[in-house]
Amino acid sequence: MSETPASASVTSSRWEDFIDVFIAPAQLFRRRSDGKFGHALVVLMVVIGVVFFLTRNAMQPIMDAEFQRSMAANPRVTPEQMETARKFAASFAPVFVIISMPIVVFVLGAVIWLVARIVGGRTNYAQSATIATFAYFPRALESIVNGVQALLMDEAKLTSRFSVSLGLGRLLDPTKTSGALMAVLGRVDLFTIWITVLVAVGLKQMTRITTAQAIGGAALVWLIGALPTLFQALRAG
Repeated sequence: MSETPASASVTSSRWEDFIDVFIAPAQLFRRRSDGKFGHALVVLMVVIGVVFFLTRNAMQPIMDAEFQRSMAANPRVTPEQMETARKFAASFAPVFVIISMPIVVFVLGAVIWLVARIVGGRTNYAQSATIATFAYFPRALESIVNGVQALLMDEAKLTSRFSVSLGLGRLLDPTKTSGALMAVLGRVDLFTIWITVLVAVGLKQMTRITTAQAIGGAALVWLIGALPTLFQALRAG
């Protein structure tokens, strides 16, 4: 049975979404003001998962360094406990990556929904989650870029996740810089700013607020995004 024109158009527009998110985000968010994001979320999860498996070995030194640093912040952890935790984290890392993606998107959607109201816009949750889903697509590209860098760099230089970042965090030594400062300056990077810009575009197109309101809302989302890491750093001292 041949595909009907209507279904062909829907399929075409869905795949156009993954091009427009990079080259014409305003058109994308106008087209997806219907709040349908399930297909895009599945694609995002698959891409992130595939890239993780392909680059896992290259990124392992970074994951080990981050794990060692987090464990060192708790002096009560014994070497035996640290090794057990390391093995557990390594075994469940793929599961965590796949499961965490929709959680991150749903939480970000809730933040965008709240921020939209703060700056004077109105969206339903489905629209906010749609903004969150498509705004997160640069993370997939970031995973590829990070993996390629890790493959090409000296393993001794892969001392933190910021070692392959394209931002201010790369210029800082995580062993000599306070965790709070790293939490804030680490978010001044190409891909996080890209995501923030996409949030601003999504807010403007879906809520019809002014450009200034959309920029203010996206900046607030960026700031809220820094809070969990900042709180963790302050708690660790």
